[in-house]
Amino acid sequence: MVTTASLADAQEPEPQPSADAQRPDLWFVLPPGFLEFDVQEDAEDRVPRMVAAVEALFDSATALQKFSLVASSAYILQTMIQAGAEHISSGLLRMPDGQLSQATFCVIVERPDTGPVPQDRRVTAKRTAQQWRDLHPGADVGLIMLPYGIAALCVREEELSIPGALFGVTEPVVTTVLQAQFCVPLKTGPGTALYALTTEDVANWPSWLELLGGIMKSVSAEEPADGAEGSGEPRVAAAPRGTENHP
Repeated sequence: MVTTASLADAQEPEPQPSADAQRPDLWFVLPPGFLEFDVQEDAEDRVPRMVAAVEALFDSATALQKFSLVASSAYILQTMIQAGAEHISSGLLRMPDGQLSQATFCVIVERPDTGPVPQDRRVTAKRTAQQWRDLHPGADVGLIMLPYGIAALCVREEELSIPGALFGVTEPVVTTVLQAQFCVPLKTGPGTALYALTTEDVANWPSWLELLGGIMKSVSAEEPADGAEGSGEPRVAAAPRGTENHP
């Protein structure tokens, strides 16, 4: 009789990822004012912390405004997690009028199992831009050259239908958001990194777009130096969630 242990011993060992596979593809720098979420954390643990943060930061807002901010932010966050985001952070900016503005930033890395190595990044960026034009006819779509290389850019307004149960009502609650997406083809092989920033604060969109531009200029294949003047904490955009992100 063959035991379970001997069957396991007879199996071929699983291949271990190479050093190159574990090395981050991209690094980027977050400016001050961004708080990273743990994408593995249970929503039941995350939401109370979001409530506490909103209570502390938006003390002048009404109870309804605070509740609406938490509910919509939690929904956007969960949507990003389900899409496979490996990095999600919430950013707060104080505007010239003294009011705080909030946005959500995420990074999704898609790396197919097969494809040309290296890929033609210009072709990939052009293909993504055309797909965005087809999907979002009213969006501002184009190509942009970052220090890292060519990327596709899509800026659009979107109406989100948030389940009414989050607000204690039966009908969905519709909110308007602005979103900017950068699709950055990877230098290290087939695949892309999608950087997206979303906010309901339409009035202060230019400030958020300028901040996102600074983040995208920091995207690099090399790890940023710690403590660089004016920089935030380095973050890694490396591989699909669940794989090792550190060299």
